[in-house]
Amino acid sequence: MTNSILSKCFAFFQFTKDSLLFVPELIVAWWFLTKRIFLSLYRYWESKLFFDKVFFIFLFLQLLFAILPWFSYEIRFFEINESISLGPKLNSVFILLALLNFFFLGFWKSQWTRIWFFGAQMVSVVFVIWGYLDPKRYFYDFVKPEEVGLHLPFYLFLGSVLGAFVFGYLTFQKEDEVLSRLQT
Repeated sequence: MTNSILSKCFAFFQFTKDSLLFVPELIVAWWFLTKRIFLSLYRYWESKLFFDKVFFIFLFLQLLFAILPWFSYEIRFFEINESISLGPKLNSVFILLALLNFFFLGFWKSQWTRIWFFGAQMVSVVFVIWGYLDPKRYFYDFVKPEEVGLHLPFYLFLGSVLGAFVFGYLTFQKEDEVLSRLQT
């Protein structure tokens, strides 16, 4: 029995020693992989037109502001006021549309992605306006609407949707112009 415990301790010691010796190699491998990914993203970024870069930034901001909480209300616990922040009930719809727009249009362009983009932007705008007009149904349902305040990310989300729409249109126009010059 002593021999078994001793052999297991020796195996554990050997495993720990080999693992620690492997850490520097692993760090170097991750460093080169990370460097390669960022360099390829940088080359990709540099190959883009100006409008496309701004469009990409607006798509990223739209995704960021879809994730952040849009509303706040105060609740009282034992004579202590506490502010609660919350997102809309349809938050998953806004996040999904923004995420798909970011990946489809940030890294891949085709005719159907243009249709998808404008359709998704319209759906986002319709749901935001609809929710603004009837917040108990689309944004929150357990709080009185007069007790809820809008946070800055709500307005920034609307601004990023509008900015993405405008720069998406300008990007698509510029791409069509460049393609028509290449075809003639």
